[in-house]
Amino acid sequence: MNELLKKGFEKSIDPVMDVLHEFGGAWIFLGKVIKTFRRTSGYRKAIIQQVAEVSTRTISTVIFAGIFVGAILVLQFDTMLRRFDAEALLGGLNTSATIREVGPLIISFLLAGKVGAYTTAELANMRVTEQIDAIESLGTDPIQYLIIPRFFGVVLSSVVLLAIGLSVSVVGAILVAQSFGGINIYQYIASIPRFAGAWTLFEGLVRSTIFSTIVATVSTFKGYTASGGARGVGKAVTQSAIYINIYIVLGNFISSSLLEWIHDLTYFVIGVFERIFL
Repeated sequence: MNELLKKGFEKSIDPVMDVLHEFGGAWIFLGKVIKTFRRTSGYRKAIIQQVAEVSTRTISTVIFAGIFVGAILVLQFDTMLRRFDAEALLGGLNTSATIREVGPLIISFLLAGKVGAYTTAELANMRVTEQIDAIESLGTDPIQYLIIPRFFGVVLSSVVLLAIGLSVSVVGAILVAQSFGGINIYQYIASIPRFAGAWTLFEGLVRSTIFSTIVATVSTFKGYTASGGARGVGKAVTQSAIYINIYIVLGNFISSSLLEWIHDLTYFVIGVFERIFL
């Protein structure tokens, strides 16, 4: 019995150790990318090209998903608020939740499957066909030549795509609230400033940047370290999507806790300042 429990525990702990191992490898890889980026220059053209390619390939998916993210949220909030006769708060609550939490999370999951998988597959194919080895044999740093343009291209394009997706979500929510919920559009918009202000936009921007960095880091790392031929490419793509989603969830939890602490500390400092000097 004890032996069975021991084996069961070992099997259950292995996936956790794999996640931690991959996290450590991705973190070290991110350090190499940043170090190489600071040491050299001349990436502007390549990064702009990657941003254009990623954005044009993904923007339609992000817009389509963004519309339904806002629509689903507004229908759910409307159902709950009607029970308390508080439909006047629908616009503010829905917009705040979309920009701060749900929008960045769901759209990042889509980017993980679209952008992350494509980037991983592209680099993994280069690795297993020995194209990266050929670049190294010519005396060129593959991180400088291949990874940095794709890494920063994914980060920048993902931030832009997330901003577009969140904007579309807000607009889609307004249209659905008016069409299906019978909510007055001016009443909906008037309640937004009560719940969604500058801090809400700041939180959305921070989360978008964190999630975009996760997508870029894991996708380039798994593609760069792939091995094992065609099967290795498929394995790298699958693992990339899984680990990106796991790290995004963890990053969302950590960023939520940290931003909430910063928010409370900021208002505490402002309150102390007002009492002393005003």
